[in-house]
Amino acid sequence: MMSEHHPDVLCLSDAERPGFLPDLFSRDFMLSEATVYAYAGRYCPEYQGGYWQFYRLPEGGGYMAPDTEILTFRNADNGFEQSVSGEVAGIILTALVLNHRSWHHSHNDQEALCHHFCRRYEQLMAFVDSHPQSATVWRALD
Repeated sequence: MMSEHHPDVLCLSDAERPGFLPDLFSRDFMLSEATVYAYAGRYCPEYQGGYWQFYRLPEGGGYMAPDTEILTFRNADNGFEQSVSGEVAGIILTALVLNHRSWHHSHNDQEALCHHFCRRYEQLMAFVDSHPQSATVWRALD
């Protein structure tokens, strides 16, 4: 499955998947991955689990996305509610977790992890700027 929007975004094969989460989330990858799934349950009411695709960005970093066509994404904190593709939902969810974990590490004096999560968040947001659904992503995160 290719990314719906950018030819240089790589959807990882099974053989490429093992190193992806440690690269994306550093040594915090097990908790971060679980948090992405928990956030999916929180923000996407019809999410019931399932297979996730892993996408690597050309400039580094990446995102996880549920392998589904459409999900309703609801952010009660800002009133956002919209049907989005699984890929867009994954971008939003990954961004939320990267932001949350960078904040956590910053407030617990873990500068190296904070820097790692900030860099990954910045890479993802730079990618979002070129995405056809960038306005939707930014509105969901606002």
